[in-house]
Amino acid sequence: MIERQRKLGESRRPIDQLRALAVGGTLSDRLNGLSDRQIGQLLFDFCWPELYVDGPELIIVTQAIDRLRRSPGRAVTNEEAQDNLKQQPGCPKCGNEMFLHFGIDEPDFWLCDRVACRRKRICSVSSVSCKAQVSCEHQSE
Repeated sequence: MIERQRKLGESRRPIDQLRALAVGGTLSDRLNGLSDRQIGQLLFDFCWPELYVDGPELIIVTQAIDRLRRSPGRAVTNEEAQDNLKQQPGCPKCGNEMFLHFGIDEPDFWLCDRVACRRKRICSVSSVSCKAQVSCEHQSE
């Protein structure tokens, strides 16, 4: 839906731009039903890559992503952040880092950071305990 709105919004045809507004309304309704973690994941997937490395927007969006993806209503201490890094599994295929993605239309999963690999490990438990769960199902993408 996001990609469709983006494509319609970039069109020079007025009818496509009008359709983009309608898709935007539908997208807004859909976002209202998502959890904070899922919104954080969307920010990471769709907004974060579009920001400049040296801009303040990157720092602000990164901070918002971090806050939305952790437990609601409380800050994470430095010790907790370091502990989360220790629980992060390595990719069984290439050995690179894997990052937890909070699923929108699919279950939560770990995704290999290496672009050439992109191996997924589907978590069979809820997002909160998925971080500590290292034995997830393997799935290649």
